[in-house]
Amino acid sequence: MSNFSNIPVDPDTRINKQSEIQINSIPALDQKWSWDGITANSLIFNSIDVEKFSDNELLEFIKDNSDIKFKTSITYSNKNGFRFINYNFEAT
Repeated sequence: MSNFSNIPVDPDTRINKQSEIQINSIPALDQKWSWDGITANSLIFNSIDVEKFSDNELLEFIKDNSDIKFKTSITYSNKNGFRFINYNFEAT
């Protein structure tokens, strides 16, 4: 699979669980994390693998090609060659 070893992580963020997956042959890192009383999930892609998608197109692609459920608001970001979709935010 693709290299996810250089993903930027905020020093106060705790990674609770992560696994490499594929969504219709595109590698991704599925991550559950906690920060400052919040837990959430992130799907992380190498930016080059999903550069053809807008944020909304990428979200629809994920919904159409995986069992991932988005229950709360979603945020998008790009950092150091990675594209993040953060979702399922919960106060802990």
